[in-house]
Amino acid sequence: MSIKQSIKTSLLLLFPVCLSFSAKAEHRWNQTDLGPTFSASLKPSGKGVRWEHTAKVIAVRIGDSGNAGMGFDTDMLRMVAGWTDGFIRVNPGRNALLDHHSARGVAHFATKRATGWTHAGEWKEHPKNKGPLPREQGRYEGLYLNGDRVVLSYRVGQSRLLESPWLIEKDGLRVFTRTFEAEGSLGGEQVYIAQGSAGVPKEEAVDGVKLLTRDAGGEEILAVAVRGAAQPKAGKVRRIVVEVEKGKGTCSFRVFIWRGVRDDLAKFAGIVKSAGKPASLKSLVKGGPARWKEILETQGTLGKDDKPYVIDTLTPPFDNPWKSILHFGGHDFFRNGDAAICTMEGDVWVVKGIDAKLEKLTWQRIATGLYHPLGLRIIKDEIYVLGRDQITRLHDLNGDGETDYYENFNNEGHVSMGSHEYVTSLETDPEGNFYYIKCANGTEHGGSILKVNRSGVGIERIATGFRNPNGFFVGPGGVITAADQQGTWVPSSRVDIIRPGGFYGYMPMHHLKEAPKSYDGPVTWIPHKVDNSCGGQAWVEGTRWGPMEGELLHLSYGKCEMFHILREEVDGVIQGGAVKFPLRFLSGAMRARFNAGDGQLYVSGLKGWQTSGARDGNFQRVRYTGQKLLMPGGLNVHSNGVVLRFHEKLDKELAEDKGSYAVKRWNYRWTRSYGSKHYKLSNPNEVGEDIVEVTSARLLDDGRSVFIGLADLKPVMQMEIGYDLETTDGQEVIGRVHNTIHKMRKPRD
Repeated sequence: MSIKQSIKTSLLLLFPVCLSFSAKAEHRWNQTDLGPTFSASLKPSGKGVRWEHTAKVIAVRIGDSGNAGMGFDTDMLRMVAGWTDGFIRVNPGRNALLDHHSARGVAHFATKRATGWTHAGEWKEHPKNKGPLPREQGRYEGLYLNGDRVVLSYRVGQSRLLESPWLIEKDGLRVFTRTFEAEGSLGGEQVYIAQGSAGVPKEEAVDGVKLLTRDAGGEEILAVAVRGAAQPKAGKVRRIVVEVEKGKGTCSFRVFIWRGVRDDLAKFAGIVKSAGKPASLKSLVKGGPARWKEILETQGTLGKDDKPYVIDTLTPPFDNPWKSILHFGGHDFFRNGDAAICTMEGDVWVVKGIDAKLEKLTWQRIATGLYHPLGLRIIKDEIYVLGRDQITRLHDLNGDGETDYYENFNNEGHVSMGSHEYVTSLETDPEGNFYYIKCANGTEHGGSILKVNRSGVGIERIATGFRNPNGFFVGPGGVITAADQQGTWVPSSRVDIIRPGGFYGYMPMHHLKEAPKSYDGPVTWIPHKVDNSCGGQAWVEGTRWGPMEGELLHLSYGKCEMFHILREEVDGVIQGGAVKFPLRFLSGAMRARFNAGDGQLYVSGLKGWQTSGARDGNFQRVRYTGQKLLMPGGLNVHSNGVVLRFHEKLDKELAEDKGSYAVKRWNYRWTRSYGSKHYKLSNPNEVGEDIVEVTSARLLDDGRSVFIGLADLKPVMQMEIGYDLETTDGQEVIGRVHNTIHKMRKPRD
């Protein structure tokens, strides 16, 4: 055995899993029944015809075998490519949540990034080259499912089109088809079919079938034929296009695309000639048979009622017939108390049986193929799902519970081919407008809070300067909260109440005419070791969740925990601190919503990376039991000390013992460096933390609040207040508050 072989053998014995895994390894997502479509920023397989990475693609499974695909660019209204010998390969980077995925197999034809149709008879370039085409030029409307068939719906100018892609496998040939039905003035318009690499297209007639062919490299040719009210023709820049007959308004036609050796051209012509009239596409847009017929049952578990807030678990069906991975990205509730929940892998499930005991939960898979959905909202019992590419409204057209029509509610958000540009937390304000937050990317929407009009038309930036936020919420009165986590220009985790037009620190995403020299401060910073990766927020609704109505909650994705954000306003500036609940979720906590049915908080999330979560995903209820709440409920900062307000009456002797408190403080540095060390307030160039002297402690008249006198109190980015107290009946009240001081009240007597 060579030295190299010996080392490899030794390493395999020590690290068998790591070394058996390679960049080419199949991720378990590849075992999932993906459904008939898959939305992604899609890459080619590298085999066959070359085509470009595309930011917004719906891959459609085609053919009787289902082992082929065509990809539709929803921004440009073009068919990106057609391929055989496989559908989608999910790539494994960071649990398959970071890499872009790719088509499998061999590409037979492709198009360049360009508009897919002419407008008023002219090829018009995209004015921004990002986002969808101008609405007057065309718009993707959505897709219908019916059995194995997918029908795309979009508009070209004033015409509405239905299109269904398919693959005919016959006589040893594989022929791609695009079937169109149009209503409106489409006559004279052209649709982009394929891009040639060399040679001049030529018209041929074989066995009475009119064809357009061109050399496709080597001994192969690319051939296009049409049945119906259109004709193939050579377009500009080596394109093959199909032109709708002039004078045609409502019309239908089918395009045939084939790549192969010239000796088989007669076979291709024969397939075109013998192809029967396709089924009316209108007959396929009324709802089809159920695809995922099995309703799964699980039994939830209840937390022990020994604390004021306990966690009940709505057990997900991790073992399911479709091998769906249940990384949950968002949830909401119907008016009857049932829930809808989405997964990072593109599913939506409906959960029923949510009651006090959780003894019989049912889970129905109702939708698939969405692009990394990380937000979900139910409005008037209609489900809206936030993906990287669009907000999708789901429609069940025939009442079987499954989604038959995936409506593009809004796809005006720009997407680049950057890998880490998630969009998260779909929310609405009291007027019904939608909001979400987007990670940094190279578009005008990167690192921004975005608002979508309730009509679905129009998008605008509300605030900028976010790096990779996974936390966001719109609360009562339209108050917007957000949270970002440590990284470049973000020295530590931060929780913000958003000011419209505000800039929140991440310089590459300031989107301002002039680079800012400062940023809007957070309600509070949170040390990286306390919350290394933020989740979302929620405002406590009603009185059924204990003594916290109207308070702000914050989730930690990284630590699988939850915080109460203590708030105060001093001279118009909001500041506060974070105190941790004694709870731990099964996975990274990301989304929180109150269920109007029982008044309790429900939390969902996933295990991706940089989280200590134990399970793929969690759907859990935080339930109030009525036990005493042994943690602070309020914080006020004075120039000579702080007031901590608790929910229960405190033992006076311990409350007034200065030794019951330990206080320290430090600043961070706002730089392009990744995160920040702690720097002393007393010496800004020295790494470390300052101890703050506790000069006094006094229990206030309510018996629940204590004033902690502090020496030399000043504004500071981070303060930690540790307390070790007891209630009057001897229960321990121990913990820490991490707060930020922007302003101070007048001295307290």
